[in-house]
Amino acid sequence: MKYSTILAGTPTAVTAQGSYPVPTNNLTFDATINIDVAYKYQTMIGGGCSGAFGAACTTNTLSAADQQTVVKTLFNENYGGLSVLRNIIGSSTGSTILPKVPATPAGPFNYSSLQSINNDGCQLTLAQRARSYNPDLYIYADAWSAPGGFKTTGREAGGGIICGVRGSNCTYDWREAYANYLVQYVKLYQQQNLSVSLLGAFNEPDFNPFTYSAMLSDGYQAYDFLSVLYPIAKKAFPELNVSCCDSTGARQQRDLLYELNRLGGGKFFDVNTYHNYQSDIKRPFSDLLPYGQPTLETEWSDGGSTWTATWDASGNNFEGFQWAIYLHNAFRNNVSGWLHWWCSWSSPDAGLVLVNGTDYFVASRLWAMSGYFRFARPGAVRIEADSDVEEIYVTAWQNTNGTIAIPVVNAAHYTYTLSMNLAGSGVNHAVAYLTDNTHNQTVDGDFTFSNGQFTTTVEPRSMKTFFLDNCA
Repeated sequence: MKYSTILAGTPTAVTAQGSYPVPTNNLTFDATINIDVAYKYQTMIGGGCSGAFGAACTTNTLSAADQQTVVKTLFNENYGGLSVLRNIIGSSTGSTILPKVPATPAGPFNYSSLQSINNDGCQLTLAQRARSYNPDLYIYADAWSAPGGFKTTGREAGGGIICGVRGSNCTYDWREAYANYLVQYVKLYQQQNLSVSLLGAFNEPDFNPFTYSAMLSDGYQAYDFLSVLYPIAKKAFPELNVSCCDSTGARQQRDLLYELNRLGGGKFFDVNTYHNYQSDIKRPFSDLLPYGQPTLETEWSDGGSTWTATWDASGNNFEGFQWAIYLHNAFRNNVSGWLHWWCSWSSPDAGLVLVNGTDYFVASRLWAMSGYFRFARPGAVRIEADSDVEEIYVTAWQNTNGTIAIPVVNAAHYTYTLSMNLAGSGVNHAVAYLTDNTHNQTVDGDFTFSNGQFTTTVEPRSMKTFFLDNCA
């Protein structure tokens, strides 16, 4: 690392102990970033959030114009850049597409329409609006629990396991019925001209909250159900992907996958999904993904009692600056996408947008996510990018059209001058977008360069994304 200290006038203070230089804030440092298109890693799925448990309805108190603005802020490529919407496949009274479970798996199964359950708890409305800003919207339909009648407890809330898996000891095997129920949800969205991209049967199967929709499973029980779901889902929708298994943390997901793989269950899911609550990712999942499945972090938020809208004021985990680093670390461990918990909510920190009556407020966490997902679009491939100093965090992504996104996070409390070196990129034009305490993805430079090299700066405690293309 090169150090350069700028002392304005180099004043000194004389004390009884001697003379010492007066500290100055005018510190600048240099860093070199090397990027090589030849080395490729994971493919981007995207960033997103959820409208589960009525969260999609929270914007109903806003004016019609503001309701649209919130969705636009989240999902438009020129704003938040999100592209993934995670739906709950409801299992509670008033939210489920199967209000009455038949006495046996023989049926009949009388499914309700999405409209009859308040447009699927407003999730259908949110999906339609989000797709208007992002035609390639990626919908992840995920169940927190099977209907109560399919489970050992007879209740959809508070744990229990699906009847038919090892350890269930039920009169009937409800696994096929549960698989058909999940596929029916996909069909109902298809009838509304909305394609579901990813289907999940589990949410935090390692955790029993007791008070809300939940179903437990270990890796062996997940095998018992996924081996039934996977062929049924693929027969109905060959392009539909199946997930496993939304554990509460990366370590917990590793434990489940280890058990699942002991039975050869790696062939029964397409996307590895985990949450970031109990543990964050420390190393890639690749050793537990025998078919090279991508990994998607599908839920995290604070859920605390204080709304955190700031970028970098207190240093708490839910400021935008901290999220920029969390995302960086996930991507360096080959994660292909990152989802916040709720898109919007009416109480602190569980949402990217806080709705308070007729007003709304946007958290800086969204702008941290935007620094990645607005520029590294779905289908982008992560390429080699390294910094020669520890406090400069960098990843780089090549989009399908050849453009390159380089999100850089400066964790230092002073400015860095960056020497950028790109090998094999074929680009010669850059636009820089700055996010810090006073900027939200603000254009902060537009320039051309040659020979794959340019010099620039990144401000203290900031994120700056460089979007590169070929300016003929």
